[in-house]
Amino acid sequence: MDSESPILEQFQTLLSTSEVLFVVFFRGHWCPFCMSYLSQLTTLNPSMVASKTTPLIITSEPQEHLPATRKSTGYTGEAIVDVENVLASEFKRRGWVDVAITEKKGYKFGMAQPAVLVLRGKGKGMGMGEGEVEVLEKWAIIPSAMNLHGAKDRPDLKQVWENVEASIKGQKRVHGTYSLKGFLSVMWGKIFG
Repeated sequence: MDSESPILEQFQTLLSTSEVLFVVFFRGHWCPFCMSYLSQLTTLNPSMVASKTTPLIITSEPQEHLPATRKSTGYTGEAIVDVENVLASEFKRRGWVDVAITEKKGYKFGMAQPAVLVLRGKGKGMGMGEGEVEVLEKWAIIPSAMNLHGAKDRPDLKQVWENVEASIKGQKRVHGTYSLKGFLSVMWGKIFG
């Protein structure tokens, strides 16, 4: 990765110091679907840490909103604010995941839509090349009217994590397909916790 950008350097450091990096892109603190998703990620944190996995959230929402996101979701882990969508571009260039970028007021360079990327470094060398990183899982929303322009129909993070855990242990996948988090499950969680 080009290390001229502080965002790329921050990501490279996390990748090179983590056995597995579990990346979740989210739209912003204003999105109830994103906040529900990050709350689910928070509940998985103890299991991830036990498996030497580092959770990382990435947003193109301005930095000033990150405290509200943390407060709303309880997420205390690694976070990168990437308002210029440098990482989304780099991930696409490497063929890891194609994060959709859409126009949104308040997002000068566009808003990164929801995506999940789980990476495992092959070896602990610094400056990992493209062939030294294994993609364990990847998913990115394709915004449409049917999914409320990228808001809903995300894979269940618990199921994604169960597949990643199996992969870490050299076992076969637990889930062939994922349940999707839709409107009703988010509202149910908001009403009943």
